[in-house]
Amino acid sequence: MDEDMITVEAALYVSGRALTLEELADMIGKSQSTTQKVLDNLSFEYSKREGALEVVALPKDRYVMQLKPELTPRVGKLIPGGLLSFATLQTLVFIALKQPILQSELVALRGTHSYDHIKDLVDKKFIEAAPEGRSKLLTTTQLFADYFGLDSDKVKLKAQLKFKMKKILEDQGEMSESAGITNI
Repeated sequence: MDEDMITVEAALYVSGRALTLEELADMIGKSQSTTQKVLDNLSFEYSKREGALEVVALPKDRYVMQLKPELTPRVGKLIPGGLLSFATLQTLVFIALKQPILQSELVALRGTHSYDHIKDLVDKKFIEAAPEGRSKLLTTTQLFADYFGLDSDKVKLKAQLKFKMKKILEDQGEMSESAGITNI
């Protein structure tokens, strides 16, 4: 690996957030087109390795290094700040798919436990809760989109989320089937 690729890798690793192509180009003192090539090569190296991490291109020329989503259930309890509970994650997905949604509507559909989920999600900055009459209007944030590798455009985000959920359910079904076969 060359020095530029190592620097970009280190920047993505330590930042803990998505970095723009411009930020990375400034860091290594190269043009954005050269930096793009470095990122493409780095992403290829990570995918070739088939390890736990991946370099993901996000909308608006932003890049992030992250744990592959399929590994989160195995190591989630080690994540600083903790993972979301399954019920809170369900509430988050519900908000993401129905957004913008009034808190009062969400509570009516999901139950009063949703208040705790909303507080946790606002604290983790995955959603925003803007006053709307006597309720609050709930929407996902850019951090939510970045964290889960989704587009920030709400229409595209919903489509991507539906696709990912379908894939997860299919994968879980395949794992259950293979587990059943080996137990026979």
